[in-house]
Amino acid sequence: MTVSDQRAPARKRGRPTAAERVQRRTQILDAALAIFLEHGFGNTTIEQLAQAARVSKRTIYSYFGDKAAVFTEMVQRLAKGVSTEPPPGDTLETLAIRIVTRLHSAELIGLHQLVIAESSRFPELAITLHSNGDQRHISRLAEHLRTERGPEAEKLAPVLFTLLLGLPHRMRLLGLLDPVTNAQAEDQALTALDALGLRD
Repeated sequence: MTVSDQRAPARKRGRPTAAERVQRRTQILDAALAIFLEHGFGNTTIEQLAQAARVSKRTIYSYFGDKAAVFTEMVQRLAKGVSTEPPPGDTLETLAIRIVTRLHSAELIGLHQLVIAESSRFPELAITLHSNGDQRHISRLAEHLRTERGPEAEKLAPVLFTLLLGLPHRMRLLGLLDPVTNAQAEDQALTALDALGLRD
């Protein structure tokens, strides 16, 4: 018997398992942001997304339908790490720091720049980013304010969110500041909470 005869036969591929589908979907979303940032939304192709994720174009069409759906789910996934799926023991203070840390990061500043640059041609991008990002963060801030400071404090959520972005966010969008450091994020978040009397 030769060595080749001893090899186990290759497993025939049928429908991917549920775990494989999750893994492929994750691969695509992991690769998507870098491709969108490099090429812009309008110039990004399904083929580029597929190559970056090491899947077939058919897989992307099957899982998402089109690149707009990839973009939407990518934004939703990015938001989950900020406010949609909070860590255990989350507080208003830890949420505020996390919002500054993530929204002032290089990747999310890049995403905002992309949406601003392309929103005249693709207005749905701005709607997607706002509804799946800003509005979710404000809603989560409102929940913490209501729980920790009482029902009247809930109305401060939009003001607090605005302070958590502030002038530094605009300067980063313009390329005038480097991405935020952890120390800078904490300082900005706590300063915003202090300004509204939300720290003990």
